[in-house]
Amino acid sequence: MATEQTRPVRISNSKDQQTEGLLHYLTYSKNEQLARAGKQLAVFWGLAVVTLFIPLAHFVLVPSFLIAGPVMAFFRYRVQESMEKVSGECPTCHEEVEIPLDAGDKLPRWTYCSPHHDSVQIADS
Repeated sequence: MATEQTRPVRISNSKDQQTEGLLHYLTYSKNEQLARAGKQLAVFWGLAVVTLFIPLAHFVLVPSFLIAGPVMAFFRYRVQESMEKVSGECPTCHEEVEIPLDAGDKLPRWTYCSPHHDSVQIADS
């Protein structure tokens, strides 16, 4: 099971006002990374088997899925942590905000404060 962890981050706006926040992220062990990569490979190779029965399209789809499977599994295996969200106080409106992040996001990252759509930057402290 992935381990949920937090670390402090700095939330700042374009006017150089800053507040502190917490970054929530998941970390994966080597076994979890291998299991996730195996699932990714199984999905792509399963798609290759399914598309085998589509006339004409199978000439392109089957080789594409067979090649994409190991490539995507390799990239999935390399992921050691995935970002979830940042919680803290918006430096502009001074309200508590929870900013969702995509798993592949890297810091520093510009995004928006949800309540007032102010641009904020999330960076490591």
